[in-house]
Amino acid sequence: MKKTLLTLCVMTLSLSANTKNDNTALLKSLMKEVKTLKQEVLVLKKSKVQYTKSIDDIYDNIDRVEAEGLQNKINFGLDFKTNLDNFTKTYADGHKVFNNNIWSNKLMLNMKANITDNMNFYGRLSMYKYWGSSYIHPYTYYDNMQGRVPSDSSLYVERAYINWFFFKDSLLPMALTIGRQPSSDGPSTQFKDNTKRKGTYSALLYDGAADGIVFTANISKLIKLPKSYLRFGYAKGFGYSETTPNVTNAFIGASNNNIKDTNIAGLFFDTSLPNIQNSLIQISYSKMMDIVANPLDKNSSQNKNIGNVDLYGAMLELSNINNTHLDLFAHYGHSHTTPNSNSYLNYGGLLTHAGNTKSKDGDSFWIGSRYGFGERQKYKIGLEYNKGSKNWINLTQGSFDTYNKLATRGDAYEAYLMYVINRYSNIRLGYVNIDYRYTRSGWFVGESKKINNSLTNAQNVVKRVNSIYLKMSVHF
Repeated sequence: MKKTLLTLCVMTLSLSANTKNDNTALLKSLMKEVKTLKQEVLVLKKSKVQYTKSIDDIYDNIDRVEAEGLQNKINFGLDFKTNLDNFTKTYADGHKVFNNNIWSNKLMLNMKANITDNMNFYGRLSMYKYWGSSYIHPYTYYDNMQGRVPSDSSLYVERAYINWFFFKDSLLPMALTIGRQPSSDGPSTQFKDNTKRKGTYSALLYDGAADGIVFTANISKLIKLPKSYLRFGYAKGFGYSETTPNVTNAFIGASNNNIKDTNIAGLFFDTSLPNIQNSLIQISYSKMMDIVANPLDKNSSQNKNIGNVDLYGAMLELSNINNTHLDLFAHYGHSHTTPNSNSYLNYGGLLTHAGNTKSKDGDSFWIGSRYGFGERQKYKIGLEYNKGSKNWINLTQGSFDTYNKLATRGDAYEAYLMYVINRYSNIRLGYVNIDYRYTRSGWFVGESKKINNSLTNAQNVVKRVNSIYLKMSVHF
């Protein structure tokens, strides 16, 4: 381009100095050079556009690499449920209350990260709310219920834990699981959700969020049974923090150090049946020590530790038996309370009336089946039944279902029909009937009494719940 401009300058000087004929020839030559110059300018502009586009491509690639780098660090998954519930509650005095057309959404953002070859991370953020409501449910302040009961649109950290593996190639591989544990949605809730196993512990005994540490030993090689694990766990059901008395935003619990922390310790054994695929056996024992009457009560003169609870459990799962698309499960739980002489207000102590220190034993079992049929098992039908005795108590207050079915002191039935839309989503139509035989199902405080119309507060005691529900779930 510089050469063309120089030529134009020389020809312009020559044009002013030459004769008319010579000027005509020079003019033609000059026009030719101008045309060449225009072409070179056009080429230059195109080069600039291509250069700019190349810069944009570089930035796009940088963004893509950064996004892939983040995804390589943390992989996200999605669980989403939309529920339509219709309840009928029958009270002990005979009157009924209808709660129909109740819609809710549950969102779970699952996270996974492989940190090193012997360490990984799992997490879950949860939101659970009723349509058109931003009411903050008081039970969300119970630590094990955060993200587990309908409230506002807040995201709660339901799970966040590190798995640290060591001695992986030895005769006895081991692992530590530290953080907010996978203690919710345990076996056998995966059948009616149409997912893989999502939690560690029997859902009849435990269902809710929990902070703790679990030591796991893989003893499969030692006892020569596949998928055999021995676990010891420690968790804190309630943690006291010293605060200034009468401060309204104090940490959960009372504002004095007379309240002890609630500590939980447990031993769990998982294994499978010899030569039977897709089988799971779990036997467990756990102890809850120094249970706090009401973790939300900041009145230091009333809130107290009320005693200890021992929980024993056993369960069996058989999935897709002999490739027949039939699943079966059975769970058993036994609870034993050791109350002290403390009582809470006028409600009483640990499953007792005020001042009573008598131990109480409770039992419960939960059985169920699911069968897949149709082309590619597009349809699944399920039946479940559970029964709890007068003094049955467990740790399922953080259950996803709003009636905490597995804490029932009485009988509970559930039947459902599922349509599998694709590998990630399904629709389930179901019916639940709960017949409460005794009061205070799922609560630690107060004496359980037989439900009849002679109760002094019969108009406030629910005798029966009937529910028809429709749920759509997406797991991706």
